[in-house]
Amino acid sequence: MAPPQPSVTMTPLPPTVGWSASGIVAAVLARLIRKGLELLAELDDAAAGHLRRLEGLLPSVWRVLDAADAGAVDLGGRPLQDLFDAAYAADDALDDIECAAAVDVAGDDGVGAEARPAGTAVAQKPRSPLRFLLCFSPPRTAGRASSSGSGHRKSTRAKTSSIDLDPFRDALGVMAQAAYRCASAYENVAPEKNYATISSVWRTEDAAAGETEQDDIFGREAEVEQILQNVRFSDDPHYRLGVGVLPVTGDSGVGKTALVHFVFDHEVSKAEFPVRMWVHVSGPFRLRKQLMDQMIHAAAGGQDREAEDARELLHKELAGKRFLLVLDGVTDVVDKQWGDLLEVLQPAARRSLIMVTTESETVATAVGTMPMLALGPLGSDDYLKMFKHFAFGRADDTEECTLLGDDWDDVVEDEEELSPMEKIASELAKRMVSLPLSARALGRALCFRQDDEDHWRNVLEDKLWESQDFCGISPALWLSYRHLDPRLKQCFAYCAVLPGDHVFRKEELVSMWVSQGLIYSDRATTSLEDTGGEFFDELVQRCFIQPLPSKRFVMHKSMLHLARAVAMSRFFMITDESSGDIPQEVRHLTIRTSNLSKLKSDLALQTWSSPDHHFLYQVRTILLFTGDVSESDEFLDVLAHIFSMAKSVRVLVLSCENITCLPPEISQLRHLRYLNLSGNKIIDLQETLCQLYNLQVLDVRSNSPSLHPPDGITSLINLRHLYASESFLSSISDIHGLSNLQQLDVFHVGGSMHIDALRRMTQLRGKLHVGDLRQIDISVLSKGILKGMQDLNELQLSWSSCDGQSKEMSKDEEVLECLQPHDNLWLLRIMGYGGIKFPSWMMKTSGSLLNVTSMYLTDCTNCKTLPPLHLLPSLEVLQISRMHSVTKVSTVPQRSDQELFPKLKRLVIETAPHCIEWSTGNSKSRRMAFPYLCELEIRNCPKLTIFPDLPLSLTVMIVENVGFETLPRIHDKQPSTEEALEATSKEGRWTSRLTTLRVHECHRLRSLGTSLLQQQHLLKSLQLLSIKNCNSVICDIPDGFKDLTELRDISLYDCPKMVVVKFHTSVRTVEISECFVAQGGWADEDPFLFSVWNLKITGCSHVSNDQVSKIEHMDWLSSLLNVYNLHLENTVLLRLYMFDQLSSLEILEIDGCDAFCDDLSDFSWLEKLQVLSIRNCREMSGLPENLCTLPALEELCVQNCPAIEGLPVNGLPTSLKRLSICNCGPQLTERCLDDELDGPKIALIGAVYIDGKCIQAK
Repeated sequence: MAPPQPSVTMTPLPPTVGWSASGIVAAVLARLIRKGLELLAELDDAAAGHLRRLEGLLPSVWRVLDAADAGAVDLGGRPLQDLFDAAYAADDALDDIECAAAVDVAGDDGVGAEARPAGTAVAQKPRSPLRFLLCFSPPRTAGRASSSGSGHRKSTRAKTSSIDLDPFRDALGVMAQAAYRCASAYENVAPEKNYATISSVWRTEDAAAGETEQDDIFGREAEVEQILQNVRFSDDPHYRLGVGVLPVTGDSGVGKTALVHFVFDHEVSKAEFPVRMWVHVSGPFRLRKQLMDQMIHAAAGGQDREAEDARELLHKELAGKRFLLVLDGVTDVVDKQWGDLLEVLQPAARRSLIMVTTESETVATAVGTMPMLALGPLGSDDYLKMFKHFAFGRADDTEECTLLGDDWDDVVEDEEELSPMEKIASELAKRMVSLPLSARALGRALCFRQDDEDHWRNVLEDKLWESQDFCGISPALWLSYRHLDPRLKQCFAYCAVLPGDHVFRKEELVSMWVSQGLIYSDRATTSLEDTGGEFFDELVQRCFIQPLPSKRFVMHKSMLHLARAVAMSRFFMITDESSGDIPQEVRHLTIRTSNLSKLKSDLALQTWSSPDHHFLYQVRTILLFTGDVSESDEFLDVLAHIFSMAKSVRVLVLSCENITCLPPEISQLRHLRYLNLSGNKIIDLQETLCQLYNLQVLDVRSNSPSLHPPDGITSLINLRHLYASESFLSSISDIHGLSNLQQLDVFHVGGSMHIDALRRMTQLRGKLHVGDLRQIDISVLSKGILKGMQDLNELQLSWSSCDGQSKEMSKDEEVLECLQPHDNLWLLRIMGYGGIKFPSWMMKTSGSLLNVTSMYLTDCTNCKTLPPLHLLPSLEVLQISRMHSVTKVSTVPQRSDQELFPKLKRLVIETAPHCIEWSTGNSKSRRMAFPYLCELEIRNCPKLTIFPDLPLSLTVMIVENVGFETLPRIHDKQPSTEEALEATSKEGRWTSRLTTLRVHECHRLRSLGTSLLQQQHLLKSLQLLSIKNCNSVICDIPDGFKDLTELRDISLYDCPKMVVVKFHTSVRTVEISECFVAQGGWADEDPFLFSVWNLKITGCSHVSNDQVSKIEHMDWLSSLLNVYNLHLENTVLLRLYMFDQLSSLEILEIDGCDAFCDDLSDFSWLEKLQVLSIRNCREMSGLPENLCTLPALEELCVQNCPAIEGLPVNGLPTSLKRLSICNCGPQLTERCLDDELDGPKIALIGAVYIDGKCIQAK
């Protein structure tokens, strides 16, 4: 064992901050004493004496650690540092014992049976009276049990006789000496004001847990409205014609990210941009793989997508779609890199937006196409309101907080009317210089002690306020840190190892904490991961960790600075700019340089005489981000040197380093618990990796497709999380040997994967997919295989296709009967099941499905009935797909007052071709079905004619290819519960919450008059109505849709018998087919026509050429005075001259209308037209010759028009700024590229794209 290394002088922390290492030292000390008592029979007299001495010193050490946590001890003092070094050495010695024991049991039949159960606490609640040291005191009975009775001694000796206990004995001696010196040096010290609060207290506050990022827009209402106005109406030509860039500038901590995050999640942004991407840059902008991965992750809807060509995948995801891209924290930008980004984004639709947050006005000027939005400090009144909002909580009566859209009441508070707590809050707000992060962090720290006036006054009078930005960190953030209990302090300090631009997942950081021994709990039944997750959530709520969209996280720059300050010299980052003076007491190392010469020099790999005395020997974390050099042999040599010396490392991250293999020296990292090799090109894992018996997390995702596990992988008996491809997991023979595994996404039955292996894997948690169930050998199948997985939340059971044979049907029934899950299950998916009936555990009204909130039944083609799902008390989501044999769904209540589907919020029924009825029985029930249903989707059920009435809570209804002759009605009786009353009450009336109604391809639909559309007095929230391809439906409602006062979008397509003559003036977007126009359309000067902004007319098969005379005399077209966007698709009768009264037209899209521009020589009325798009006009022989007369045209797009051979003879408008020609035949392309033909006609255009390639940009 290497002796503790001398420490260099550390940067002193401000007084009374508190030590971030109290928790880990206390935990290791408790583990050491516990293990000593267990091995007492094996210890010599000297070691036993050290153990007794440690037990006697325990109260004194507790007192010192508590004082250190409260900031009452000089953290630079030698005794405290010696205690810290001794704790880490003792932790290594304890690891050695556990590792040796693991080697002894690795070959037994009961592999892992004697190992500590993964993820569970290993000791009891502390006996220490000190409040905040919630670590584990040793049981006082252990010593007596060990010393009385020779039987126990023999058992212990038998287990440890082959293990070298000398390092453990040495650790006892070193720890005893350090504890004595520490207790003596601080004999008279006493904790003063300790602000720390136990985390479990916070987690009982459900309201606090529900806070959202919307809270950060206090005082920024005008800025938010300005951004939203730009989104909807900006006249920036780059935005109108392509991609606009809006920079948001301001000092650090002023609230740039919070403001943009609010806009990012705003309903307007969601409606305007189908694709929204958030990228955390936090430095110079470089189009690196990590940045592209963030964009792909967001563009794919939060799904992790693997692709060899990231650009190609982004092109596919963005093609033809508007996007919102946020680049957060850009400090510098290079023209070439920015140009590369715009090229990647080129396939997107115009009116896409990039928002850039930056502190640099130079960056804002360089990239912005819109005026920059500069944020200054919040006004004092707004800042005080925000601080009080966080400090007193949402429900506090002293403050009425409003979100965006509501104006603050202009109330001047009288100082004499303020409570003492409000006066303190006002004084605190004045000291935080209007920084939102400070207000939020300190406010949330004080929130749960809002009744403790003394505590608030202590915070107000704290000496930290006198230091003013010690180490560049505001006093408010220091005080927020002091409110963390020791466990949270050490977890937060560990975040110092993360680079500023690193985007991480929750489970990634929690696994690192667990691997470092930072997570422990006083709840024996709670896993370490769950406890770590609670710690993580609390740090998020307290603003120490910043959430991003798609369940990813980063460290705010100010908080990362704070973490590095409290971590002191235990953490170090090697960069291209860092000095080579690495502190000898460093424990956690981050490497961010591609300069291998500098790296070798800084690490002193060649100059250190004894590896055991090298500072790498005691390093416990190594994160490598080396960039392009990682594929070189020299880099592998550097890795080999590091691995040969870093014997104490627990966490090793080699993600996205492009390495193809690992040095064999990795087997020397016997303490390694966390190994991330994802995103590399590894083709083989050597067998020596299987000697890492302490390994808990192994991530090999996104490596070579041919990567397979080493033969001895089941020797890793402490492995909890294995992230790998399906082929990798399916290749593990005897996977049941990994009995502590908690993460196993897929288990495919067959080959070496026997279903009974799951019986012993009781630690599995989260989600599990058991596939290929038709491969099961029924002769060895027994019940209860999954019953022991108490922590499993999501279960998917899938069979391959069934050939319909009765033998397979009965086999599937027997298999599913044996796969009953534990009662704790939340989500159940059953796919491809071939049985006729469901198992008994699904047919019971009580049992395994009591806690299920989501159920998906797919391709159960032989089942004729459904389980009694309507009685499940927790079911919120039900999706039934491709159940071909179901003819009737009977959901009959057991009692007259019983609600059916009492909590169901989403119901999807797809492809049930023989189902004719969904029945609720004939009972006169006072209750209704689906009282809380929000979303209903029914597709491809052509025989379904009967369905229950719908609740007022419904918000979305989609009906496609369903046999309804009339749509269901809304159950207009009062809701039965107070919660439902609140949800459906609007201005004192009972109204429906329905916002979206789509009815498509319902050919048997006859009437709207007896359906919910006749109940327009209830439909006060309906905004979108779409009725398409319903051949027989008529509108037999006298006033049409005039009473739908919130209707914004209406689509009536290919319904030849339906004419709706009345709409409310709220309508803004209308989509109709030519048959609707041919029947006369609307009356001239109907008021609603003046309100329409967007008009789309689509061709249909019900229009004939003899109807053209009717269309030519449509006077109502002249009333569309405010239409600025006209889209024609596949029309045969309409001509452009028919719309010559649309002088407001700005966007004209012609798709598949070859003759639309015929017979028109005068374009003068299109004086406002800015965008002209002509697509799929395969017979159009040329562009209009008078195109050059359009005075405002800025963008012209011609696509899939092969008959067009050249540009107009008269040229193009001089106002044109963007020209795009795609798939229009070789002649047009050649003429545009020829300087003697059409080349001069496009020479002055700012941007020219031909077949997706930019050939000209200005």
